[in-house]
Formats: sequence, C-alpha cells, structure tokens
Amino acid sequence: GYPTLKLYREGSYEALEFKVKDAKVKNVLFRLGFDVSEKSESHNNHEDQSDKKQIARVVPFRMHDVHDAWNDAALSFEFALKTGIFMTNGPLSKKESSTFRSWLELLTKTLPIQMSKTHDIVTMLLENFEEASQSQSNLSKLIRPYASPDNSQTWRTCTNGDNKMGYTCGLWQLFHIMTIGVVEYNRHNTPIIPTRQVSEILRNYVEHFFQCEVCRLNFLDMYDNCAFDGCHRLSDKPSSNEHDWRELPMWLWETHNDVNTRLLGERMDQSNQSKPNQWESQQARWPSLYTCPNCWREDKSWEEDEIFDHLHSMYWSG
Repeated sequence: GYPTLKLYREGSYEALEFKVKDAKVKNVLFRLGFDVSEKSESHNNHEDQSDKKQIARVVPFRMHDVHDAWNDAALSFEFALKTGIFMTNGPLSKKESSTFRSWLELLTKTLPIQMSKTHDIVTMLLENFEEASQSQSNLSKLIRPYASPDNSQTWRTCTNGDNKMGYTCGLWQLFHIMTIGVVEYNRHNTPIIPTRQVSEILRNYVEHFFQCEVCRLNFLDMYDNCAFDGCHRLSDKPSSNEHDWRELPMWLWETHNDVNTRLLGERMDQSNQSKPNQWESQQARWPSLYTCPNCWREDKSWEEDEIFDHLHSMYWSG
C-alpha cells in the first residue's frame, strides 16, 4: 500500500518493505541485521569501531531463492554420484548398497517436480541399480547422458567466491529440500513416511557417502547422541499430525545452524581471534534478521511457524 518504502541490501534483490510511518532508524537497522540494543548505543567511538570489526568477522549469507536452492542441490547430488559413492574399486558393500538404494527411493518421493533432471537420474539409477552399485565406472557411464558437464557446474549460494565450496553447501540444500518434501509427501500420499525412518536414511547416507570426514563425524555424533532432542521429536511410527512431520525439517534446521555456529567459533580460534560474541553467533544462524525479521524474537529465540514457512518458501514453494 501507499506510502511504502522499499530498501534493498547490497547484492540483494529481495525488498524490505516499510510503511513510511514505521521507517524509524532503529527499525531499519534492525531489519538490515544490525545490533540496535541499548548497550550498542552506549558504546564510545573506539568501541563502535571494535564492534564493526567483530560484525565483519561473520560472513553474511548470500541472498538466494528456491531456484538457486534447486540448482545447487541438483549439482551436489550429481557431484556426489561422481566422487562420493565409491571409495574402493570393488562393488558397494551390502550395507552401502542398501543405504544407497534407500536414499534414492526416498528422493523419488521427496524432491519437487521442478527438479526434473534429478528425478530422471534417480529413476534411471533405481531401474539399473545392480549395474550402478558394482563400480564407479558403471555409475559414471549410466549418469553421463543426464549429468551436467563438469566445467558447467556453478553453485550459486554460499561459495564466497570459490566455486569449490559449493558442494557441501548444495548437499545441505538437498537435505533441506528432502525434509520439506517429506511434509509435502505426507500431505498428499499414503502410507505416511515416519520421520525417524527418513532421519535414519539421512544418517546412514552421511556415514557412508559424505566424504568430509570431520563433517561426517560431527553429524553422526550429534545424531547418535540425540542432539536437539531428535530421539523424541522424530518417530518411527506413522503420524497423521502435520506438526509431527514438521519436526523433521525443523530438527535439521537446528542441526545445520549449530554446525554454522560451531564453524564460526573454529574459524575464530584458528585465526587466533576472540570467541564469537552473542551477536556474532546469531548472525551465523540462518535465516538472517534482515531476510526473515519475523522469524526471530528480540531474545534471539525463534517463531517456529515463521521458520517453517521460510524453509518452505526457500526450498519448495518459491
């Protein structure tokens, strides 16, 4: 409505809208992700400079939309097929083969139809699973007509200027898309997919096929020790309650944000800098305040329904 003020953060095409009467300095700064606490206001010039340096230590999330997420998830899925499934010359072990098949079967049910090429690859691999599970050369031969050429693979999000960093980020995108897809599948299909069944498939996929050893061990430690109450929030029994299905993407979101916060701390430690303060730790969590101001309360806790709606818009509905 009129009169409305639209602001665009540098490098972003997503507008932040304000009614002119609400466009106070504090409101604008808060929506853009700056600390507007009374403590911040009381700092002297020297302290202000220190705060700016601290905030700058946190790499901001790049703005992206659902099409970027689908693109990066598809690229990382293909890259994993080329480099992450076979680590020996022989066929997959019985456990690896079972995990790989379960992962593909899960993706057939939980990827959006817009990821059509990925769907085609998954369907083809299931139809030729015995051949695909024998060797990397077999797998590469099967996916060659479908997969993107290596020199055309460009990840769009969280690469920080280095395309090689896109794989892990895209894999997380795939995980998030899949968990939102479970909610969508259960809304429209039977039998219901239990959330614990999905998380176990994801856990086993990470154990056998996620080649970042530190990432793998940290994820398995968190999962196996029931981080974020996963052992109670996720159930191996089918439920007709959508709130129960939503626990899966929310649990993964909390897990991913914990990883982001931990990595920030490790990066500060490796560069001999002070530990992240509360504000920096908040900035390392996604979505940012300026991307989804309604997702976060002033005490840095979150609004669960707003977070789920944001996840849904970023990974499914656009």
